[in-house]
Amino acid sequence: MSNRLKLTEDLEAADSLRFLAQALELISVVKMQQIRRSVLKTRDFLDRLADVFVDVKGNLQVVSFSTLTKNNKSAAVLISANTRLYGNIVYQVFEEFNKFLKENKKADAVVVGKIGKELFETESRHEYSYFEVPDNEVTFVALEPLIAKILNYQKVTVFYGRFINVLNQIPQTREITGEQPFEGQPEQDRKLHFLFEPGLENILNFFETQIFTSDFKQTINETQLARYASRINAMEEALINIDSRIKNIRYLKLRAIKDTQNKKQQQTIAGIGLWG
Repeated sequence: MSNRLKLTEDLEAADSLRFLAQALELISVVKMQQIRRSVLKTRDFLDRLADVFVDVKGNLQVVSFSTLTKNNKSAAVLISANTRLYGNIVYQVFEEFNKFLKENKKADAVVVGKIGKELFETESRHEYSYFEVPDNEVTFVALEPLIAKILNYQKVTVFYGRFINVLNQIPQTREITGEQPFEGQPEQDRKLHFLFEPGLENILNFFETQIFTSDFKQTINETQLARYASRINAMEEALINIDSRIKNIRYLKLRAIKDTQNKKQQQTIAGIGLWG
């Protein structure tokens, strides 16, 4: 009887885990839909900002001009997570980040997320700066301390998870700058004339900072998209294992019931034989 009770408890626990995995999978699907909309909005904002930036910068007649003071140093930024259950993508991105730092020892390491911090402290002795950014609903305000840290680096290499599709996410690196490559008409053909207040350099500084920040936030959004897709895959695998476990428990429970019934029948037959 105690074995049947334990099997019943195991079955209830497995059912609870199954419910949790289904809930996490459903939440991930909803979050992915929200993030996709955010990615499209940010992409549209960057495109429009870039168009104006080209025209404004054309008023200086110096294409390579920048108002940002660079420190001639490079930074490597790891975009990680604060919680687990995001599948393998978080660890794959970390491996690329750690490999890069071993090959570029002079680069300053910047770690974002508790999981990344745990992994980095375990695997590396490289000094690093740590920032915590929410896993969900990241705002520009939440990014301010991090942006202030990396904005003036000559080279900023970001390591993040890239969403390919629901079944495929890959570790990715990209360089974030205050400028973007612009396609389309040559700059001189697109040039408009502006009146600037308080001044052209202040306006350009605003544009460069906004483009850098928005581009970085877009990378954060793409990371979130990859993480949730990875979580969906992890939950699908978990559900397969849980269903297999539930099937096995039910089989063992049914066999235990039959064993009990057989013992009772044998005891009944033995009793009849004893009194017959």
